[in-house]
Amino acid sequence: MDGLRYDRLTRSPSTAPVLHHLMATGSHGTSLLPYGRADDDPSAGGAYTDSGPGWSSILTGAWPDRHGVTGNDFKGADYARYPDFLTRAATARPGLRTAAAVSWPALVRRGTLGRSIGRRVRHNGELWGYETADRRVARTALRWLTKSDPDVLFVYFGATDEAGHDTGPLSPAYDRALLAQDAHLGRLLEAIEARRAVPGRAEERWTVLVTTDHGHLDSGGHGGDSRAEREVFVILAEPGGPGGTRLVAPRLVDIAPTVLDRLGIPIDPAWGLPGRALPRPATPTAERS
Repeated sequence: MDGLRYDRLTRSPSTAPVLHHLMATGSHGTSLLPYGRADDDPSAGGAYTDSGPGWSSILTGAWPDRHGVTGNDFKGADYARYPDFLTRAATARPGLRTAAAVSWPALVRRGTLGRSIGRRVRHNGELWGYETADRRVARTALRWLTKSDPDVLFVYFGATDEAGHDTGPLSPAYDRALLAQDAHLGRLLEAIEARRAVPGRAEERWTVLVTTDHGHLDSGGHGGDSRAEREVFVILAEPGGPGGTRLVAPRLVDIAPTVLDRLGIPIDPAWGLPGRALPRPATPTAERS
């Protein structure tokens, strides 16, 4: 969920009931984007608070000093050396069914989500508006979950960021965008739960990760190094763990290693990923993500 401020998410359960339920039944935590500061993370090399570097870090498990993206122009991207986690999963296990649906078309057009992914669908939020495009993204992902059999699914919603730019994150429009995205997520989680009733799918174990790429200033906008822009969060929900637990400073670069870990794909040290897999619950965890 692009540009989602943690303090706006957590101020009341009514702002995002589905996300609040995930936090209550799973685990969650926050961290500050290091913004290239050695005292925060010497390996970060400039984790700028823009969407290009943010989503590149989420998907690749590396900071901008490695994947090369420092702005929304995506200049310097090195996705050949640092591919997204769906591409890594498909390469490691060619039989995996991978899919991605996004409302920010740059993630497909610029190659952040690679061509090896089984299905890549982009609904153009820049052209249609993100409210409309997010709705289409949710419908696409819902169709995959109900009609197909994905193993790894990435879904991007952008309306919160659009509202943050237009009217700021303290506005009613921002709250409405968050509530809409929360409802989209709720429908996807219902579809995952409904799969249990389908023959051959009762034993599926799904891991759900929710995150954001950056925050927003109170007045709207981002790209600087204020706390409001740098604070990000990770929500992790999967079978077998105690609910309502805290993750210790989960970082954007921890998303990709966590997905690969839950798929049973070892992290090769030669990949040079600074991220770490987030802790598993006490019982065996998901094989799908």
